Amino acid sequence: MNQQEQQAPQSFRGRMYQRDSARPKENRILVLKTGIAGLQFNIENEEERRALQEITPGTELMLFREPDNEYDEWAIAVHLTQQDKLGFISRFKNETIARLMDAGKKFVGVVDDPETDPEAKEIAEKELRRSRRAPTENMALPFSIYLIEEA
Repeated sequence: MNQQEQQAPQSFRGRMYQRDSARPKENRILVLKTGIAGLQFNIENEEERRALQEITPGTELMLFREPDNEYDEWAIAVHLTQQDKLGFISRFKNETIARLMDAGKKFVGVVDDPETDPEAKEIAEKELRRSRRAPTENMALPFSIYLIEEA
C-alpha cells in the first residue's frame, strides 16, 4: 500500500467546517448607519473613481483611529484597503465610536444597499432631505458600522 492510499484526502466540506470551527465566533452589533465624510476629496484620479464605482453592497470597510488628526481629535478613517482611504466618519458622529476604539473595541463598516435594505433606503431618503445628515457626509456610499464582539 502506498502512502497516498493510507492518507485519504479530507473532503472540501470537512476542510471548510474545520476552518470555521477554528475561527473565533463573533457577534456584530449595529451601531450607526452613515455616509463617508470627505469622500470627494480622497478620489484623486479616474482609476480611483472607477474603483469606487465597483464597490458593491456588502463590501467590508476598515475603520482606523487617527488620534493625531489635526482637524478632529476623534477622527476615524474609513479604508477600502490598508492603503486606500475613502474618507472619515463625520466629526458629528464619531466621538463615541472613537472612545470605544481607544478602549480596545473593534469595529467594521459594511456598505449598505438602499435598494434591498428598507432601513438603509429610509435613512438615505432622510439624508437627502438633510434631516439627520452631517454637513460633511457624502451619502453616495452609505454604510453601516458594526461593533465586533467575540462570542
